[in-house]
Amino acid sequence: MLAPKSDFIGLDDGRVHLATGGQPPLLKAHRAAFEAYAADKAGGAAGYHRHWDVGLEAKDRLAALTGLPPADHALIGSASEGIARALSAIDWREGDSVVVSALDYAAGRHAMLRLAQLGVEPRVVPGRGWRIEPADLLAACDARTRALYASQVTSLTGQRIDVAALAAGLPAGTMLIVDASHALGVVPVDGTLADVTVSSCYKYLCATQMGVLAWNRARRPDFEPLAVGWCSGSDGPDHSRYVPHADGRRAQAGNSNHLDVYLLRASLDYLAGFGIPAIAAHAERLATRLHAGLAARGLEMVTPGPAAERAGNVAFAHPDDAGIVARAAAAGIHLWDGSGRVRCSVHLFNDDGDVDRLLEWLAAEGVR
Repeated sequence: MLAPKSDFIGLDDGRVHLATGGQPPLLKAHRAAFEAYAADKAGGAAGYHRHWDVGLEAKDRLAALTGLPPADHALIGSASEGIARALSAIDWREGDSVVVSALDYAAGRHAMLRLAQLGVEPRVVPGRGWRIEPADLLAACDARTRALYASQVTSLTGQRIDVAALAAGLPAGTMLIVDASHALGVVPVDGTLADVTVSSCYKYLCATQMGVLAWNRARRPDFEPLAVGWCSGSDGPDHSRYVPHADGRRAQAGNSNHLDVYLLRASLDYLAGFGIPAIAAHAERLATRLHAGLAARGLEMVTPGPAAERAGNVAFAHPDDAGIVARAAAAGIHLWDGSGRVRCSVHLFNDDGDVDRLLEWLAAEGVR
């Protein structure tokens, strides 16, 4: 165990929580974060300004995870909102194309498919079985391709995509949108590789349902989302022209969900106490044990075997995925189902005992 289970709400009763890919439990430290928010909210204008100060502190912590300047982060409602913001910054022309894997998350696929109504061609690249090949995504790109969406770690299988290969192989000018929702907080994320990196915060960041967007201005200096609000910029001198802020605030339409931001700051402080290298090493070791144990049962593994191609998620295909997850929950073991696979996730609060409990339960249930 890297982090004590006693630091988390709901893990004191002996349950096995292997569902961080869906959502992990909150921290007990979040109670103090809520009280701090509540006190500031009662503080009038000074308390309101404190909300924004906490947002700046959260951005400082995020910068340590992405490698991008604090100011070039936006605190938004969801990763899906971030994808929409990124796509709205492109001046679409009929005949343009976008590329996404058929196996990638619906947030990116749906956003790409919607562009067909603007005369944009969505190129949905089939997987090779359960696997996404970066080379196949790049092969679908050409001079007309304006954007490619890819998850650093896929929600479906837990495959870890080579983002550096995508960044290096894209045609000049193609926007690379990386969804780090299943990576940020458990493995290193290099925000300097993509034009825009988005992430949800309620998975491996151990916070709540909000999102972050990290803008890489060195790679995409002309990033100007179309969907804006009072927070995104300022009026021109005669109030007849909109001028976007010079930093990541241009992707924030209005107030952040300030309570969520207080909780996020607490989560980021907690994760920083261990460090991503230690968390990644811990997750890799447990995921390797879990992968080997599941494979030994003869289950069809959909997560790659090599550690470099995995993060915290390990999944196997099964026709009774929902039934397995429901029966496991009744036995005090939390997993995640969907799309014909069972996903098991490890994070810093998991230990060898959790892996053993799951494997023993699967054996007792005769799951093969």
